[in-house]
Amino acid sequence: MRHAVALCFLVPFFAFAAGRVIAADGSLDPTFGNGGVAYVSPDDVGAREITAVAAVQLADGKLLFGGARNKILEGFPVYEPQIRGALVRLQADGSVDATFGNTSITGLVELPDLAATRMQSIESMAVLDDGSILAAGTSMVDGPLAGFVVRLHADGSLDTLFGNGGSVLYPGTYLHAIAVDGEGRVLAAGEHVDTSTLVYTSTVVRLLPDGSPDASFGSGGKVTLAWSDATLSGYLSALAVTPADGLVVGGGFEANGSGLGTQFALARLDANGAPDPAFAGTGWRVFADPAGNSIVNTVQRLVLLEDGRIVFAGIHTAGENITGLMLGRVLADGGDDATFGDVATPGYFTPAVLQDAESVNATALLRQPDGKLLVSANFYGPPEHMFALRATADGALDTSFGAQGVFDYDAAGGGPWSEAGTMALQRDGRIVIAGRAMRSADSPIVDFAAVRLENAQVPTDRVFADGFD
Repeated sequence: MRHAVALCFLVPFFAFAAGRVIAADGSLDPTFGNGGVAYVSPDDVGAREITAVAAVQLADGKLLFGGARNKILEGFPVYEPQIRGALVRLQADGSVDATFGNTSITGLVELPDLAATRMQSIESMAVLDDGSILAAGTSMVDGPLAGFVVRLHADGSLDTLFGNGGSVLYPGTYLHAIAVDGEGRVLAAGEHVDTSTLVYTSTVVRLLPDGSPDASFGSGGKVTLAWSDATLSGYLSALAVTPADGLVVGGGFEANGSGLGTQFALARLDANGAPDPAFAGTGWRVFADPAGNSIVNTVQRLVLLEDGRIVFAGIHTAGENITGLMLGRVLADGGDDATFGDVATPGYFTPAVLQDAESVNATALLRQPDGKLLVSANFYGPPEHMFALRATADGALDTSFGAQGVFDYDAAGGGPWSEAGTMALQRDGRIVIAGRAMRSADSPIVDFAAVRLENAQVPTDRVFADGFD
């Protein structure tokens, strides 16, 4: 049986005293890449842009990133790119892995056309013990919308023994999150759209290890969540597996009516996909920013704690056309955890960051072994930089990290913009943030970019941190 390491929850499993290094938390690690930053630059042949939204450290210390590559096909204008799912692999020191790749760009693997559409991208990823890779995402434009689950060999090639030649398609469905349970079954979450009513229904699917639908889960391997009203839209952005092989999912739901914003939505299901009534009495809960003035409330990432509590990161409306970050923690029974967050809003933490930015989104949520929480985010509004923050275990800005709790770095080196698309904890505790950077206003090229941060709060071992090869 193969087990997976979920992309956003890679946690150190050992630390040795030997080789321990003390450094300021949230500072660039100069031993990574070039002074702490690594790039993979498109050549405008194999790609014009490389995007990372998922990250994991592999068993040998190498770093694997999932996302997409954009390429402009001959005859296509700039605003109509072809997008394909893609993987980037770096050595542990941030150098490009020259043994990985199937394009003109070293270190970049492009996924094949999975569904005869123009835009296909990975949104979530997990790596199994044998090195094979599972990914979920969505295929759309110039063809029928479909969510996909794909299994790849460690070199990025399709594992044709999985599903239908390496992939499984879900028509009319967006898939945003993936996980693997203790029996090797594959779970993916997102939403299905009814094209006649334009209602989006929160959806979870489960596959057996060979990619066939798991008939013991919901109806034919699929569970839908109507929340409080099946005629209103909901969606799922986050997924975690419970110790009993149930699952917790999070997203948003139009509780106030169609087109009237969303509320936070969390649900806990048992191993068969049935709602667990021990959670909020119904198995699900829909709720809003307790300050009462937000019309957009969305769970974007979550972490399941050992005692059953759930920590989530998402957004709320912070002003006209402005969204802001929010963290929350709920008890195992679904109630607000009053020991977490701001005094005025127990259970919720609204960090005073990015207050002038637009369209802020949480791109990763990690929990350190000491309980502290790391959140990366992207946003619009100058200056657009790589951004992350660290909160204490009980929901306050951790001022020992970065600049008073915040890491804000211009990975574009003075160019137009950069952003954080994902984040991972290495086994030694160091923090890797990856995304993209447009480094020149005179070129359409957008680089893959990654940085590594020191993390003295977590004991580090430099011998084992960078793998064994």
